[in-house]
Amino acid sequence: MSDAERWIVVVEEPFLPADAGGRVETSGFLTAASNAGIRMQVLVPAKDELDVEAYEAAFPGTAVIRLQRDTSPLAHLRGQPYMYASRPVGPLRRALMTTPPRADAVISYSYRTAHLGEEIARIWRLPHLVRAHNVESEYFKVLARSSSGPRAAAYELEYRKLQIAERSLHHSPLVTAIADISVEDHEWRRERASVTTFHLPPFLPLSALAPAHGAAAGTAPRRRPATLVFVGSLDTPTNIEGLRWFVDHCWPGVQARFPEAVFRVVGRRPEPGLADWLGGVAGVDLHTDVPSVDEYLATAMVSVNPMRSGSGVNIKAIAAMAVATPVVSTRTGSRGLSWEAGTHLLVAEEPAAFVDAVCGLLADPQRAEALGRSGRAYALRNLDHTTLIQRIRAQVAAPSGG
Repeated sequence: MSDAERWIVVVEEPFLPADAGGRVETSGFLTAASNAGIRMQVLVPAKDELDVEAYEAAFPGTAVIRLQRDTSPLAHLRGQPYMYASRPVGPLRRALMTTPPRADAVISYSYRTAHLGEEIARIWRLPHLVRAHNVESEYFKVLARSSSGPRAAAYELEYRKLQIAERSLHHSPLVTAIADISVEDHEWRRERASVTTFHLPPFLPLSALAPAHGAAAGTAPRRRPATLVFVGSLDTPTNIEGLRWFVDHCWPGVQARFPEAVFRVVGRRPEPGLADWLGGVAGVDLHTDVPSVDEYLATAMVSVNPMRSGSGVNIKAIAAMAVATPVVSTRTGSRGLSWEAGTHLLVAEEPAAFVDAVCGLLADPQRAEALGRSGRAYALRNLDHTTLIQRIRAQVAAPSGG
């Protein structure tokens, strides 16, 4: 396959197991590219050693290279945003001198590695696409406003650095296009950027889009009565904020109507004290660092997405919809895609309305099943791997500036 299409892909961090939103999406993208016959050199910034063989086995046609991360306190003191400074250019240059690339394009599969992609584009004169999962400056502004003390000051400083870095990226001659995962983020960015911007929905794992998850399939997983699920990284401030809001303000109302209800919280790296707190709440089961969240999503009666702040697309919501699990979300949690409230998922903002939406689905399994089918149909229609890969190909096929 000497004439195969070749990409250099720079990801944000180690992403196996794919046990959180960004990791799920990265894994889905690499699977789609590999299945499309694209040969890839995947660069993975990592503080610790990496099981390169496992990564290369998971994505046939790839060569995986670890880049050393710098997570020392000094990285916080540099003029760059920490997300750039902790992924320095030096290890990239050394790696590519050892293994020179043969590539048609470079894909920075996170805004957090865009500076590395720019370096590759500069040296080898390659088209360069940046995948953006959030408007990072806006995300850190939210973190700063919701924190206090030294942490708030650190978030505020990162927010200011990111504003400068984003302005540079939006007009960079080393960026061919920016692909936002969220419709709203794309609208925000295209008003500010001179480089091409477009909306590219998320890549989900093929397992989520497999026929066995269809409502009519005889092999579909059996749903557990009166079971709710929340999936997300349990050390992410916006996830913890939403989870605490639901447990404090909504869960008692659900239990009052369905005393037998069970709320399964599934995620990785729980923040200190979270397990003790949830352990004291009746009906809540915590499942941490599981190999896969698929079974938890596919066997729940309802998936809750109670996000109060944040940007991008909540992969947890679309992943649940893809396996025909009905979703109840806040407005913030439902942003990012062109789905319709009431048709593909339910949206409620206040605790009483959120409880009504959840309990309405628990009380009416036929309605819940119909909503789940509608959500899955949306995912199948809009998240086809072949279509999404072709949209990336269209952006990087033309020479830079062409």
